[in-house]
Amino acid sequence: MKKNVFIDGEVGTTGLQVHEKLKKHPNINILSVNQDKRKDLDYKKEMFKASDVSFLCLPDDGAIEAVEIANQLGNKSPIIIDASTAHRTKPDWAYGLPELGSDFRKKLLHSKRIAAPGCYSTGANVILKPLLENKVISHQNPIIINAVSGYSGGGKALINYFEAKDHEPFFNYGLKLNHKHLPEIMYHNNLDLTPIFSPSVGDFIQGMIVSIPIHFNWFKRKVNTQIVQSLMEDFYSGANFIKVLKKDEGISAQGYFRPDNLVGTNNLEISIFGNDDNNQLIISSRLDNLGKGASGAAIQCMNIALGFNETLGL
Repeated sequence: MKKNVFIDGEVGTTGLQVHEKLKKHPNINILSVNQDKRKDLDYKKEMFKASDVSFLCLPDDGAIEAVEIANQLGNKSPIIIDASTAHRTKPDWAYGLPELGSDFRKKLLHSKRIAAPGCYSTGANVILKPLLENKVISHQNPIIINAVSGYSGGGKALINYFEAKDHEPFFNYGLKLNHKHLPEIMYHNNLDLTPIFSPSVGDFIQGMIVSIPIHFNWFKRKVNTQIVQSLMEDFYSGANFIKVLKKDEGISAQGYFRPDNLVGTNNLEISIFGNDDNNQLIISSRLDNLGKGASGAAIQCMNIALGFNETLGL
């Protein structure tokens, strides 16, 4: 029997992507939404009641309000998968990045409250977790995160800005060093120090690269580039959607590493660029900010929570 799905916020950037992907899912029936009533709280409650799974593709305040309504249904509440930042550091919510370890995956199984991770934090977390779990770096290390994303990550407002004639080709933002993805990066890696995070947006619609530079003298034991390469490969050896690339794999003939190679997929690639003579390396993750960074990750979480093959529809 197919599961009924309600997408709250289906006309937004993430909601549209979730809808498009679920149309191809063999086990899902998408409930039709009356757009004239989508902000009516009683109507929303009826949609929650009619669904097995509800995706929240809303701003934080809207997601919090929606969860309060769903909670009124008690045991009849559907599985809630929230794409906002509102619940990503709540201990009673499952965090939707199962590749981070067995505890993360187990919590998703049969969970009714799931927080889909942010796109930047997905890229950062998959780099940091293997290093921390293997005690290569410390939770006290000062972490620097650099990232560039396509402009679709900013929703309709930023899409409209880049589609206008006069716009900047590239810009850094988050210059107050308080980006909304920082709390979940710290929380799910138990970091003692707030990372310095420098996000940026380029003149392309989808795709992103998240990079963390590291000096070898930060490491708690003697390593080189190949040791880190092997460590990352081992950590993600069983992952369906994460691949650790070999040296020079995924780089253009000109030696360029571009952010949009994985657009339209739920895949994520990790690359290690090291220089043992300089005792330093950069670890980069590449993903579709609207795929593994948003809609794809949310559907992957739904599959796991419902006991489906996690790759179904992806």
